[in-house]
This record gives sequence, structure tokens and C-alpha cells, in this order.
Amino acid sequence: MTFNLTTVEAVDVLRISTTTLRRLRKDGILKPGIHFRALGAGSIRPPLVWDGSAIDLTLAQRSRRILY
Repeated sequence: MTFNLTTVEAVDVLRISTTTLRRLRKDGILKPGIHFRALGAGSIRPPLVWDGSAIDLTLAQRSRRILY
């Protein structure tokens, strides 16, 4: 797991909107520790870093499931 993308970089690489990324996280499709993690501890709203390849894989599997 390589959490190397900021939110702005993640939406650019994945070609999705910030709203979509937030919705996928809220709906439990993107999971903490697998797709993203918070930077810093004890912050009320810490910035998140993302694993682009894990997100891409999950979205690809999800779209295949929806298509069939």
C-alpha cells in the first residue's frame, strides 16, 4: 500500500470529482487503511492521503460487477 496521493492528486489521476471520491468513502466502498489514511493524529479533520492503485482496482471490480 502506497499512500502517496493528496486528494487533489487522486481525483486528477483517477479522473473523478472530489464529490465522487467523498461519496465513495462515505458509502464504505473506499476503506481506511486500504484506500486512504489520515495524516497526523489527534486532528479534528486531518488531510487524507490516497492509494491510487487500490482505488483504481476497486472501482474496476465494482464496474464489472455492475455490468454483469
